[in-house]
Amino acid sequence: MKKIKKKIIGKKKNNPNGANQYKVDPRQALFLAYYLDPKSETFSNGLQSALKAGYEKLTAKVLVSQCPDWLSEKLNNAKTEKMAVKAERVLDEMLDMPVDVQELTGKGKNKAMVVKTEPALVKVKQDTAKFVAERLGKDKWSSRNELTGKGGQQIVIQQITGMKIYKDGDSTENQKSETN
Repeated sequence: MKKIKKKIIGKKKNNPNGANQYKVDPRQALFLAYYLDPKSETFSNGLQSALKAGYEKLTAKVLVSQCPDWLSEKLNNAKTEKMAVKAERVLDEMLDMPVDVQELTGKGKNKAMVVKTEPALVKVKQDTAKFVAERLGKDKWSSRNELTGKGGQQIVIQQITGMKIYKDGDSTENQKSETN
């Protein structure tokens, strides 16, 4: 029996770029650009971003609902980058934070505003500065600890051999006489 190949005319190809596990589909980059860019018309809208990137409607729905590995990885990386930017902004704020506060003292006519250094704020600022210096300036400010022997010499490791094991109940005298 002869096999007949059916040819569907006018049917769009589902994978026009021939993408596979080795070849990246350029639509993936477009999708991510549309989906993650706050200036994009389809920002944060997975279906519309996929359609705009050139995916077919059914594929776009599957892409958004199943979140394949490549998409999940990229979204997690984007989230991590956003968190790092926020963390850096907070570190900057902490380093620029004033540690002096104004406080009202006295009663009646003796009331006065006094500028006072707040120890808790100083502590936060110092901890933040240490954190930044140890990580960003690690070549200069690292708190790396190295173990060395006496006078900075190398640590010598000696293996002890020939130890004798005594049974419980052996007296110290018996132990001494056996070692002599």
